[in-house]
Amino acid sequence: MAVSGANPYEAGVAQRTTLTEQQLSILRWIADGCPDGVMEGSAYRISAAALRSRGLLTISGRGRAWSARVTDAGREYLGKAGSPDPPVARQANVSVTQQLVDDVIAAGGTLRVPRRRWNDRDGVDYAHRARLAERHRKVPVGTRLVVVAASDEELEIRPVDAPELVAISALVPVVVPDRVGRYHEAARLFRDRSDHHEVSRDLVGRATRIIHAIAIEAERRRWSADAPTGSANRRGVNGWTGAKGGHLRIAAGGHVFWLRVQEHGVQIRGRWEEEVQRSRTLLRTSTYYQDRQLRSGAYDAAAVGRLKLELLCANYWIYGGRQSRWTDGRSWTLEERIPHLFREIEERIAHAIRDAEEKRLAADARAAAARREAEERERQWGVLMDQARARLAGAHRAGHLREQAADWHEADRLRRYCDAAHAAHGENPATREWLVWARSYIAELDPLSQPPVEPAPVEATANALQEHLPPGWSARGPDGGQTR
Repeated sequence: MAVSGANPYEAGVAQRTTLTEQQLSILRWIADGCPDGVMEGSAYRISAAALRSRGLLTISGRGRAWSARVTDAGREYLGKAGSPDPPVARQANVSVTQQLVDDVIAAGGTLRVPRRRWNDRDGVDYAHRARLAERHRKVPVGTRLVVVAASDEELEIRPVDAPELVAISALVPVVVPDRVGRYHEAARLFRDRSDHHEVSRDLVGRATRIIHAIAIEAERRRWSADAPTGSANRRGVNGWTGAKGGHLRIAAGGHVFWLRVQEHGVQIRGRWEEEVQRSRTLLRTSTYYQDRQLRSGAYDAAAVGRLKLELLCANYWIYGGRQSRWTDGRSWTLEERIPHLFREIEERIAHAIRDAEEKRLAADARAAAARREAEERERQWGVLMDQARARLAGAHRAGHLREQAADWHEADRLRRYCDAAHAAHGENPATREWLVWARSYIAELDPLSQPPVEPAPVEATANALQEHLPPGWSARGPDGGQTR
């Protein structure tokens, strides 16, 4: 365990001995007095918090009041970093999503990876990892990763252009004013609908200004912003619930989003006060209601002073795993997270566009595959029908030939009988008369009495052809019974 006051780069057992280039640059920036135009956004505060845990910084305040100072240990580290023999910068940790993008680039733009089976608990779900890489902006700006099945055993991952993502690559600052002369209509309704409040009385003004700033920024982007009416159900006052109606509705690009502003520890005011009133008027002798009334107090009695903003939308399952909540933190305020809210909305719109496009392409691919299958089925059916006609004609000729051969054998047998009868009783007048008729009949029966020819063509009816088709096929059409 590190000893208090020890230099952190000497406590190798407790923590890593050197900083990354990014951490060192932040430490130098703070030592220079945090000049403007160097660090963008607020992500640097996360690294600063890590430097504080190493004893290199002290941090005070949050939001706009955030400030940091370099400790003696931090100045000592900066001195060593500027010496002729500086500490070797530690390589920054690489996330699995960043590693996937790096591997795709290193593979020349197309990466083959193992395909995870449904029952393989230890395998990597690369399709999910690719989506996470996009969500956390690990892919180059204006591109996204496409995952397709290369075979039964492998997936293929490659980057493709995504122009819809270019416009949302940077955060756009949103200013929440300290004072507002005229509130946006949605903000005014939020302020006046006290039964919908999920913030304490002390923070209603701040929450109203946040709603106002979001509504103004939404309209600046040519979106619409208004106060939702809520859903009609038996829960809450006037059928309103925060999870169903939200406090602000934004319509953008054919998509609708709801925003809900809450404070940790605060109940929905209208529902809470309605329940308290019920406990006072019904079953006053009930232990449950007495206890509930004693526990109730004010709806904001347990308020902790931290606001939370929640993003709600229809078809929420499409956006599973995406960030939907922003809150006051130790190093930032909710106001500073509003740009992230708008970027999330833009990314969800782009995600929905991409999802719709992928569904359209998949539907087109299925339709094209169905057309190819139908064309191939029709081609196969035509071949099988030609073969069936040939088999039917052949069977008809073969049957006729067998009949001719049978008649010829019968005529030969009868002719030999007539010859024997003439030899035995040819002098008998009655026998001679009978043999005359018999030989006439044999001449008619014998197919060789005249040159043999093929029979007349057989009528190729559906029933006749069906006997000459393989199982699962119908003579009445390509779709009339093929088995799949």
